Parts: sequence; structure tokens; C-alpha cells
Amino acid sequence: MISQNNKYVNSLLINVERSPGFYIWVSFLVALIFFGGYALLMSLIHSMEILEFSTNIPWEMMVSNYVFLVGSSIGLCIVSSLGHVFGLERYKLIGKRGTFLALIAIIFGLSSIGLHLGHPERGAIYNLLSPNFRSAMWWMGSLYPPYIVFISVWFWLLARTDLSIIAGESTGVKAKIYRLLALERLRPYLNQRFHFEKLETWIYRRLPLERMGLSLDADGADLRWARIIGVLALAFGLMAYTLEGSLFAHTEARPFWYGALFPIDFFLGASFCGFAWLLSLEIITYKVKGQKIPEHLRELFFEMAELLALLLSFGFLFTTYKMGHGLFEPAKAKTIMLFLQGPFSLAFWVFEIAIGLIMPIFILLYAAKKKKMAGVLVASVMVLVGYFVKRYDFIVASQVYPVIKKDLTSFTPVFMEVLLVAGIIGGFLLSYTLGDKFLPLKEGRFRQTK
Repeated sequence: MISQNNKYVNSLLINVERSPGFYIWVSFLVALIFFGGYALLMSLIHSMEILEFSTNIPWEMMVSNYVFLVGSSIGLCIVSSLGHVFGLERYKLIGKRGTFLALIAIIFGLSSIGLHLGHPERGAIYNLLSPNFRSAMWWMGSLYPPYIVFISVWFWLLARTDLSIIAGESTGVKAKIYRLLALERLRPYLNQRFHFEKLETWIYRRLPLERMGLSLDADGADLRWARIIGVLALAFGLMAYTLEGSLFAHTEARPFWYGALFPIDFFLGASFCGFAWLLSLEIITYKVKGQKIPEHLRELFFEMAELLALLLSFGFLFTTYKMGHGLFEPAKAKTIMLFLQGPFSLAFWVFEIAIGLIMPIFILLYAAKKKKMAGVLVASVMVLVGYFVKRYDFIVASQVYPVIKKDLTSFTPVFMEVLLVAGIIGGFLLSYTLGDKFLPLKEGRFRQTK
């Protein structure tokens, strides 16, 4: 019995590095999840007060982490769509990893806000029973579920062929698992039941795909459907995240949030994160595995680094305009001064501007010119750190000035809240680590299926 169990375990662990570094990394992430779970359990036993969700600043680190991860998911979806939606062949190489990261980022992002709400199921129930079509929050909550469905199907369509190949090359439990993931037994029934070829023709006739450069070409059936589903995932993701920016932009009681600029700011930030996550995790994955990055992939990474530098330049100009314009609005000027020379000035000037925008621009351009992959990695991580701090400052600093006149509110994240956020980030990174080990995310020449 023991030998049989060992056989099953070994069949599942094929291609998994048994190096000490891998297990140390996984153990570290599991520890983060454990401590996050402990903080969550204590909040359920002793109430949410241990996370110090005060009435003065009700939206805190959990909300900023939610905005950060959801924005990362939309950005990853945008970058992934460059290949499989807009037809840039070289970007198809990163499609599977990008869509998988987008999927787990949105799941853990929504988990962050769900744990903050306490009873997220009530939102789902009343979202259906008493819809408010004039509410940005209602539309946002209604668009994220189909986005998750579309991004899941998109990833499956890109990975299905490789899952089938792995199933065919494996034996025992591993073969059964991968055959189940590929839905091999279900596909003939679905093709016979739903007539996908007729559905493709119907979609092609009614949507202006060819004018948009999205026509169904000679790719295999999975790739043609990946393009259709990718369009839907991108559309729902952009609408949902733009509405999330509108949710803040419609909050007239908080002058710093109020206005038409933040939906644009959210879109720019999502683009930063999409490129930064893919570049950093791609490079780290190859380095940890001790594998050489293929030359065609290196060229793509340097091109992405230049695009990220361009987007960061736009972001810097936009931030300059946003802050400068706000100084001439008395209601916003007080909050903006918290960033420029107040308690948030260190986070703003050092993390948001220096680490998150200016320094990465020069490092990325230098690294792309000199072909230094380490520079691309460092700059990408700096962008992620800067954007995380940016979203934290955006959420918290806007609530420092109370709606009812009283002394200014101060806020520092409590240890329990930090543990909970760390647990969520740890879950996201562990999901990626396990996905990289057990799912066909590796870049390669794209396989076509008829």
C-alpha cells in the first residue's frame, strides 16, 4: 500500500524541482497563508475590531489590496490580449502565463474585499433581488463574475492542447487528472450538442471582427475560440475596472476621489501592473529553474520593458497634471498637501514617484539598450512596489479629512490586517508557483489544433 501511494505521489511530482530552494519558498508562502488565516480566524472570533476598521477610515489596507490585485488582473488581461486578440504573434508566447495570472489575481483580489466586507454573500443576493442600474457598484459587481468565467475559459482554451499532450505522455493518476482538466471525454459530446462551427459562423457574421483586425483566421478551433473569448474577457474586464474607478470618482463626499480623472488613472495603473507582473515573474521563474531564457523571448521582454517605460512616462505626466490641477481646487488641495508635504509625503515622493515611476523608466530604458535582464527584473519589481503603495495612499489619505468637522484622523495598519493581506498575497504567489509546476504555462512555439 505504501509503495503504491509513493508511486502515485511520484507520478504527480514529475517535473517538479526537488531543490531545497523550492521547498523553502513554498514553506514561506504556506506560512504567510497560515498567519493570514490566523488573523482571519481571530477577526471572526473577536469581531472585525481587531483589524481596526474604524468609522473614521472605513476603507483601509484590505480595500487597497483589492484595488491593487484586481487592477493587476485587468492589466494582465490587457497584455495577454495583445497576442491572442489583437494578433501580435510574438505576444502569444506569454498568453497562457498571462491569462493564468489574471485569473488568480482577480480571485485573490475579490477575496480581499470579501473578507473586508464580512458577509459578501449578501451583496451577491441583493445584487440580484434589488438591482440599482444607476449604481457604479452594482454594475461593477455584475461585470466581474462573467469576467472571471471568460478569463477561465480563455486560459483553458490556450492550455487544453498541452493538457491533452501531458495526459497522453503520462500514466496512472497523473494521466487521469490531466485528462480530466482537458475535458477529453466531454468535448465530443459538447461539439455534437452545440455545433460550435455554426456558432462561429453566426458570431463572425454579426460582429465586425474583420474590421477590428480580429477576424477568425486559419488557426485551430481552440485558438479561434480563444480569440472570441479573449475579446469578451477584455471587454468585461475593462468595463468592470473602469466602473471601479468611477465608483471612487462619484464619491462627492471625498473631494480627492471626486472627478473624471481616476477611471483613466486606474486604466494606466492596470497597464503598469500587467507588464510588471509578467516581466518579473517570467524572469524569476527562469532564474529559479536555472534555465536560459530563449533568445526570441529575451527580445520580447526587452520590447515589453520599453513599452512599460513609455507607459510609466505617461503615468508620470498624468500624476503631475492630476496633482497640479488639484491644487487649484480648494476642496482637493488639503488632501493633496498631505502627499506633497504632509504625513504621506515620504510614501508619495519616495515610493510613488521615485521607486514607482521615475527610477524604473531610466532602468528599463538602460536595461533594454544594454540587454540587461537583471535591470528589467529590478525595475519591474519597483513598479509593483510603487503601485501597491500608490493604491494604499489613494485609499487611506482621501479619508483622513473627516466629513464632519473634527480633528484629522491618523491611521497605521495594525499587525493583524498586515498578516491578513500578507496571507492573501501569499496565496496568490503560491497559486502561481503551483500553477507553474503542474500546468503547461511554459512559453513555446504555439501549437495549433484543428
